[in-house]
Amino acid sequence: MRKLWLLSLFILSSASVGLAQGSDDYNKWEAYAGYSLGRFESNINKASFTSSNGTQTFTDLCSAATGQEIGPNSQKFFCTRRTFNGFDGSVTYNVSRYIGIKGDFTAHFKSQSFVDKFTPGVTQTLSNNEHRYNFLGGVQIKNNRRTARFKPFAHALAGLARYSNRQQQTLDLFPQFNFTIEDHETSFAMKLGGGLDIRAGKKVDIRIFEFDYNPVFAGDRQPKSIAGPFTNISFSGKTAHNFTIGVGIVIH
Repeated sequence: MRKLWLLSLFILSSASVGLAQGSDDYNKWEAYAGYSLGRFESNINKASFTSSNGTQTFTDLCSAATGQEIGPNSQKFFCTRRTFNGFDGSVTYNVSRYIGIKGDFTAHFKSQSFVDKFTPGVTQTLSNNEHRYNFLGGVQIKNNRRTARFKPFAHALAGLARYSNRQQQTLDLFPQFNFTIEDHETSFAMKLGGGLDIRAGKKVDIRIFEFDYNPVFAGDRQPKSIAGPFTNISFSGKTAHNFTIGVGIVIH
Protein backbone atom coordinates (compact mmCIF):
# COMPACT_ATOMS: atom_id res chain seq x y z
CA MET A 1 0.00 0.00 0.00
CA ARG A 2 2.84 2.37 0.84
CA LYS A 3 4.49 1.70 -2.52
CA LEU A 4 1.16 2.25 -4.29
CA TRP A 5 0.64 5.55 -2.42
CA LEU A 6 4.18 6.71 -3.32
CA LEU A 7 3.60 5.75 -6.96
CA SER A 8 0.32 7.70 -7.04
CA LEU A 9 2.00 10.71 -5.49
CA PHE A 10 4.79 10.54 -8.08
CA ILE A 11 2.28 10.35 -10.95
CA LEU A 12 0.28 13.32 -9.62
CA SER A 13 3.45 15.35 -9.13
CA SER A 14 4.66 14.57 -12.64
CA ALA A 15 1.28 15.52 -14.08
CA SER A 16 1.30 18.82 -12.18
CA VAL A 17 4.76 19.68 -13.48
CA GLY A 18 3.71 18.76 -17.00
CA LEU A 19 0.61 20.93 -16.82
CA ALA A 20 2.63 23.84 -15.42
CA GLN A 21 5.15 23.54 -18.19
CA GLY A 22 2.38 23.28 -20.79
CA SER A 23 0.66 26.38 -19.45
CA ASP A 24 3.90 28.36 -19.54
CA ASP A 25 4.43 28.04 -23.28
CA TYR A 26 1.89 30.75 -24.10
CA ASN A 27 1.32 34.33 -22.94
CA LYS A 28 -1.37 34.56 -20.26
CA TRP A 29 -1.92 38.32 -20.58
CA GLU A 30 -1.58 40.88 -23.33
CA ALA A 31 -2.25 44.62 -23.52
CA TYR A 32 -2.69 46.51 -26.79
CA ALA A 33 -2.58 50.24 -27.55
CA GLY A 34 -2.60 51.88 -30.95
CA TYR A 35 -3.93 54.36 -33.46
CA SER A 36 -7.37 53.78 -34.94
CA LEU A 37 -8.90 55.32 -38.05
CA GLY A 38 -12.68 55.11 -38.19
CA ARG A 39 -15.07 55.33 -41.11
CA PHE A 40 -18.42 56.18 -39.53
CA GLU A 41 -21.87 57.02 -40.81
CA SER A 42 -24.71 58.93 -39.16
CA ASN A 43 -26.97 57.11 -36.71
CA ILE A 44 -29.94 59.42 -37.50
CA ASN A 45 -32.77 58.21 -39.73
CA LYS A 46 -35.34 61.03 -39.29
CA ALA A 47 -35.24 64.44 -37.61
CA SER A 48 -38.00 66.72 -36.31
CA PHE A 49 -37.66 70.32 -35.13
CA THR A 50 -40.45 72.14 -33.27
CA SER A 51 -40.56 75.91 -32.72
CA SER A 52 -43.28 78.53 -32.21
CA ASN A 53 -43.90 78.36 -35.96
CA GLY A 54 -44.70 74.62 -35.92
CA THR A 55 -42.88 71.34 -36.54
CA GLN A 56 -40.70 70.49 -39.50
CA THR A 57 -39.87 66.81 -40.05
CA PHE A 58 -37.25 65.43 -42.41
CA THR A 59 -38.23 61.82 -43.19
CA ASP A 60 -35.71 61.29 -46.01
CA LEU A 61 -32.54 63.07 -45.00
CA CYS A 62 -30.65 61.97 -48.11
CA SER A 63 -33.16 63.04 -50.76
CA ALA A 64 -32.47 65.84 -53.24
CA ALA A 65 -35.42 67.81 -51.80
CA THR A 66 -33.92 67.68 -48.29
CA GLY A 67 -30.57 68.75 -49.70
CA GLN A 68 -32.17 71.87 -51.13
CA GLU A 69 -33.68 72.70 -47.72
CA ILE A 70 -30.76 72.04 -45.39
CA GLY A 71 -27.93 72.54 -47.92
CA PRO A 72 -26.11 69.89 -50.00
CA ASN A 73 -22.92 70.23 -47.96
CA SER A 74 -24.71 70.06 -44.60
CA GLN A 75 -26.54 66.98 -45.92
CA LYS A 76 -23.21 65.16 -46.02
CA PHE A 77 -23.30 65.01 -42.21
CA PHE A 78 -26.30 62.66 -42.46
CA CYS A 79 -25.59 60.83 -45.71
CA THR A 80 -21.87 60.13 -46.12
CA ARG A 81 -19.41 57.91 -44.29
CA ARG A 82 -16.77 60.21 -42.77
CA THR A 83 -13.25 59.68 -41.41
CA PHE A 84 -12.51 59.97 -37.67
CA ASN A 85 -9.16 59.74 -35.86
CA GLY A 86 -8.75 58.03 -32.52
CA PHE A 87 -7.15 55.26 -30.51
CA ASP A 88 -7.84 51.68 -29.46
CA GLY A 89 -6.82 49.88 -26.29
CA SER A 90 -7.51 46.37 -25.03
CA VAL A 91 -6.53 43.85 -22.38
CA THR A 92 -6.81 40.10 -22.97
CA TYR A 93 -6.55 37.19 -20.54
CA ASN A 94 -5.76 33.97 -22.39
CA VAL A 95 -7.49 30.98 -20.84
CA SER A 96 -5.65 28.68 -23.24
CA ARG A 97 -3.08 28.87 -25.98
CA TYR A 98 -5.74 29.83 -28.52
CA ILE A 99 -8.65 31.42 -26.64
CA GLY A 100 -8.70 34.67 -24.66
CA ILE A 101 -11.24 36.85 -22.88
CA LYS A 102 -10.91 40.42 -24.14
CA GLY A 103 -11.95 43.86 -22.93
CA ASP A 104 -11.70 46.67 -25.49
CA PHE A 105 -12.05 50.46 -25.45
CA THR A 106 -12.00 52.78 -28.48
CA ALA A 107 -12.37 56.54 -28.81
CA HIS A 108 -12.72 58.57 -32.02
CA PHE A 109 -13.08 62.31 -32.52
CA LYS A 110 -13.95 64.75 -35.27
CA SER A 111 -14.58 68.49 -35.57
CA GLN A 112 -16.02 69.52 -38.92
CA SER A 113 -17.97 72.39 -40.47
CA PHE A 114 -20.20 72.39 -43.54
CA VAL A 115 -20.84 75.64 -45.41
CA ASP A 116 -23.77 76.25 -47.80
CA LYS A 117 -24.90 79.35 -49.65
CA PHE A 118 -28.56 80.09 -50.30
CA THR A 119 -30.33 82.72 -52.38
CA PRO A 120 -30.29 85.69 -51.79
CA GLY A 121 -26.71 85.66 -50.49
CA VAL A 122 -27.29 83.78 -47.21
CA THR A 123 -24.36 81.74 -45.85
CA GLN A 124 -25.10 78.84 -43.52
CA THR A 125 -22.43 77.14 -41.43
CA LEU A 126 -23.13 73.84 -39.65
CA SER A 127 -20.37 73.01 -37.14
CA ASN A 128 -20.05 69.68 -35.34
CA ASN A 129 -17.83 68.46 -32.51
CA GLU A 130 -18.27 64.68 -32.28
CA HIS A 131 -17.00 62.04 -29.84
CA ARG A 132 -17.52 58.30 -30.28
CA TYR A 133 -16.63 55.71 -27.62
CA ASN A 134 -16.95 51.92 -27.49
CA PHE A 135 -16.84 49.80 -24.32
CA LEU A 136 -16.76 46.18 -25.45
CA GLY A 137 -15.92 42.68 -24.29
CA GLY A 138 -15.82 39.21 -25.80
CA VAL A 139 -13.64 36.41 -27.13
CA GLN A 140 -10.37 36.48 -29.06
CA ILE A 141 -8.91 33.55 -31.00
CA LYS A 142 -5.15 33.66 -31.54
CA ASN A 143 -2.02 31.52 -31.36
CA ASN A 144 -0.48 32.87 -28.14
CA ARG A 145 2.55 30.60 -28.09
CA ARG A 146 5.54 32.55 -26.80
CA THR A 147 7.81 31.55 -29.68
CA ALA A 148 5.27 32.16 -32.47
CA ARG A 149 6.42 34.88 -34.87
CA PHE A 150 3.27 35.48 -36.91
CA LYS A 151 0.07 35.70 -34.88
CA PRO A 152 -3.14 36.22 -36.86
CA PHE A 153 -6.18 36.76 -34.65
CA ALA A 154 -9.94 37.19 -34.79
CA HIS A 155 -12.36 38.51 -32.20
CA ALA A 156 -16.07 38.94 -31.57
CA LEU A 157 -16.95 41.70 -29.09
CA ALA A 158 -20.16 43.33 -27.88
CA GLY A 159 -21.09 46.10 -25.47
CA LEU A 160 -22.01 49.77 -25.43
CA ALA A 161 -21.28 52.69 -27.73
CA ARG A 162 -21.52 56.29 -26.52
CA TYR A 163 -22.01 59.09 -29.06
CA SER A 164 -22.01 62.83 -28.35
CA ASN A 165 -22.14 65.83 -30.66
CA ARG A 166 -22.41 69.56 -30.09
CA GLN A 167 -23.91 70.99 -33.27
CA GLN A 168 -24.16 74.69 -34.06
CA GLN A 169 -25.83 76.33 -37.04
CA THR A 170 -25.28 79.98 -37.95
CA LEU A 171 -27.03 82.02 -40.66
CA ASP A 172 -25.23 85.28 -41.33
CA LEU A 173 -28.32 87.27 -42.43
CA PHE A 174 -30.90 85.62 -40.13
CA PRO A 175 -29.31 85.21 -36.68
CA GLN A 176 -32.73 84.62 -35.10
CA PHE A 177 -32.65 81.12 -36.63
CA ASN A 178 -29.21 80.22 -35.26
CA PHE A 179 -29.18 77.24 -32.90
CA THR A 180 -26.94 75.06 -30.76
CA ILE A 181 -27.96 71.54 -29.75
CA GLU A 182 -26.30 68.65 -27.93
CA ASP A 183 -26.99 65.08 -29.00
CA HIS A 184 -26.10 62.16 -26.71
CA GLU A 185 -26.89 58.50 -27.34
CA THR A 186 -25.85 55.23 -25.67
CA SER A 187 -26.42 52.19 -27.88
CA PHE A 188 -25.70 48.50 -28.19
CA ALA A 189 -22.65 47.92 -30.38
CA MET A 190 -20.50 45.11 -31.73
CA LYS A 191 -16.98 44.74 -33.09
CA LEU A 192 -16.21 41.85 -35.42
CA GLY A 193 -12.86 41.47 -37.10
CA GLY A 194 -9.21 40.64 -36.63
CA GLY A 195 -5.69 41.33 -37.73
CA LEU A 196 -2.07 40.25 -37.57
CA ASP A 197 0.60 40.63 -34.87
CA ILE A 198 4.30 40.00 -35.50
CA ARG A 199 6.71 39.13 -32.68
CA ALA A 200 9.27 41.88 -32.21
CA GLY A 201 10.81 40.79 -28.91
CA LYS A 202 10.33 38.66 -25.82
CA LYS A 203 7.60 40.94 -24.46
CA VAL A 204 6.55 42.98 -27.49
CA ASP A 205 4.57 42.34 -30.68
CA ILE A 206 3.79 44.78 -33.47
CA ARG A 207 0.20 44.86 -34.66
CA ILE A 208 0.70 45.62 -38.32
CA PHE A 209 -3.04 45.90 -38.92
CA GLU A 210 -6.42 45.37 -37.32
CA PHE A 211 -9.64 45.67 -39.32
CA ASP A 212 -13.11 45.65 -37.73
CA TYR A 213 -16.76 45.97 -38.60
CA ASN A 214 -18.36 48.10 -35.87
CA PRO A 215 -22.18 48.24 -36.13
CA VAL A 216 -23.92 50.59 -33.68
CA PHE A 217 -27.66 50.10 -33.10
CA ALA A 218 -28.79 53.61 -32.20
CA GLY A 219 -32.23 54.34 -30.78
CA ASP A 220 -34.61 57.28 -30.82
CA ARG A 221 -33.79 60.26 -28.62
CA GLN A 222 -34.41 63.95 -27.93
CA PRO A 223 -31.32 66.16 -28.20
CA LYS A 224 -30.99 69.08 -25.82
CA SER A 225 -31.55 72.58 -27.18
CA ILE A 226 -28.82 74.83 -25.80
CA ALA A 227 -29.70 77.97 -27.77
CA GLY A 228 -32.06 78.87 -30.58
CA PRO A 229 -35.75 78.84 -31.51
CA PHE A 230 -36.51 75.12 -30.99
CA THR A 231 -38.77 74.00 -28.14
CA ASN A 232 -38.44 70.31 -29.02
CA ILE A 233 -36.09 68.21 -31.16
CA SER A 234 -36.37 64.48 -31.85
CA PHE A 235 -34.17 62.08 -33.78
CA SER A 236 -35.16 58.63 -35.01
CA GLY A 237 -32.17 56.30 -34.75
CA LYS A 238 -30.84 53.67 -37.12
CA THR A 239 -28.05 51.11 -37.31
CA ALA A 240 -24.76 52.73 -38.31
CA HIS A 241 -22.51 50.38 -40.28
CA ASN A 242 -19.03 51.53 -39.26
CA PHE A 243 -15.51 50.29 -39.96
CA THR A 244 -12.15 50.81 -38.24
CA ILE A 245 -8.55 50.01 -39.09
CA GLY A 246 -5.63 50.34 -36.71
CA VAL A 247 -1.96 49.69 -35.92
CA GLY A 248 -0.10 49.56 -32.62
CA ILE A 249 1.94 47.65 -30.04
CA VAL A 250 1.11 44.55 -27.99
CA ILE A 251 2.83 43.98 -24.65
CA HIS A 252 2.64 40.62 -22.86
